[in-house]
Amino acid sequence: MNPIDLEIYWNRLIAITDEAGAALKRTSFSTVVRESNDFACVLLDTEARLVAQSSLSIPGFIGTAPLSLQGMLKVFPKETLRPGDILFTNDPWIGTGHLPDATMASPIFLHGKLIAFAIAVAHLSDIGGRQWSADANEVYEEGIRFPVIKLAEAGHFNPLVMQMIEANVRLPQQVRGDIEAQVGALGVAQRRLIEMLEEYELTHIDDIAAAIFKASNDAALRELKLIPPGIYRGGVDSDGFDERVSIQATITVTPEGVTVDYTGSTGQIRYGINETFNHTYAYTIFPFKCLLSPGLPNNDGFTRLFKVIAPEGTIVNARPPAAVGARHLIGHQLQAAVFEAMSTVFPERVQADSGTPLWSVLLRGVDVEKGTSFSTILFFNGGMGAMRDRDGPPAAGFPANISNTPIEVAETLAPIVFGQKSLTNGSGGQGIHRGGMGQTVSFTSKWPGRLRVSLLTDRTRVPAKGIYGGEPGKVGHVLLNGHPVSNPKSVVDMLEGDTLELALPGGGGYGKAK
Repeated sequence: MNPIDLEIYWNRLIAITDEAGAALKRTSFSTVVRESNDFACVLLDTEARLVAQSSLSIPGFIGTAPLSLQGMLKVFPKETLRPGDILFTNDPWIGTGHLPDATMASPIFLHGKLIAFAIAVAHLSDIGGRQWSADANEVYEEGIRFPVIKLAEAGHFNPLVMQMIEANVRLPQQVRGDIEAQVGALGVAQRRLIEMLEEYELTHIDDIAAAIFKASNDAALRELKLIPPGIYRGGVDSDGFDERVSIQATITVTPEGVTVDYTGSTGQIRYGINETFNHTYAYTIFPFKCLLSPGLPNNDGFTRLFKVIAPEGTIVNARPPAAVGARHLIGHQLQAAVFEAMSTVFPERVQADSGTPLWSVLLRGVDVEKGTSFSTILFFNGGMGAMRDRDGPPAAGFPANISNTPIEVAETLAPIVFGQKSLTNGSGGQGIHRGGMGQTVSFTSKWPGRLRVSLLTDRTRVPAKGIYGGEPGKVGHVLLNGHPVSNPKSVVDMLEGDTLELALPGGGGYGKAK
């Protein structure tokens, strides 16, 4: 394909997914999507291969989308699909790894022929169950679980699905609004792709996709050849729930591709920080994307180079019905194992461990006497790890580019008042370049009764490691009225006037300070 034509087509596809993403973001009801960008919109070809993504899509959803579509097509094969169909699931072992994420796929037809798929994924503000938390013991506690179903068939929505969802969630209007926003985003992607093909007098995207895959594959292989073939090892330790968790990665590099094997990692545990394979796969290939081709949009031409082995029954590939609600507390740390393994060959590209994972705080209150309730989710980021040429950015989202909810929005939607939100001086690890600072956040409850707070946190015991002699970052803490909570991955109760303080961990330093 002519390189100029390819550039035009490629950017047009990205613009289509960006417009779909903008439609989802602007029409969503929850702050999870609207403010924190916890969503993705992607286009795939008829073989379930990733072609283009929206710019705001998070790595976890980009990496899981092709695997999710493959799982969906096992239930509803391509030849059974019709225009107007929408496939839906939140099954953790088919979708993104936990129940709150709704994955939708829509086939796109032109002149009666299947030409592509659009996928929209969003983290719903509630999915029922006991409350989004890390301390569930099995997936059945974590909410309502849908296998692969048709949310719509030939353009007609299945009312029973929405009835089931609305009857099982605490925020039915908000959840329904986000689901309908996803449906709208799929419609935007479909219309714009058809318009593009008709404008350029094309009947399919196969040739465009093949050219995109080849260009990306060639670029990634050129970088991969800079790594001497061999076996590299890295690891990362996590707080776990009650006991420390160890993740071990053995990486085999050849000129043709990379295999990452997590054999030797801790076995799955009884609490909800277990990973499913799809999420492990997504956050294994993402650090390689950062290393090899950060400037190229994600697509199958890059991802096909990687094979991930995650033994069943381990913390990185738990068997059902394991609890997996807080799976990001493990998944967001996989990058540290990969970067450590690659540090001997890419010292100028790797970074020290970050003050990840993302801290998630869910607030829920019920006033029985007045018959009122509320529920909201807040996200906070720790400091990123340092690199050879720079300090780590403070309070930055990595490896998930999820934003925090602005204080003004949080105080409007929840009965809390913030007392502090500031960077934590000295929390980044020392080195030639310092790790990014974490942040300290405190808020006071104004709810007239018991406020239930789910804490999805990590690195309160095990710090983010430095690299090349850099110092580790400082661990975080959670204080309720000035006293440490018994387990910072638990659900705690706040009464009116109580204050909760969250100090997020800092990133590791790079190089030994002189």
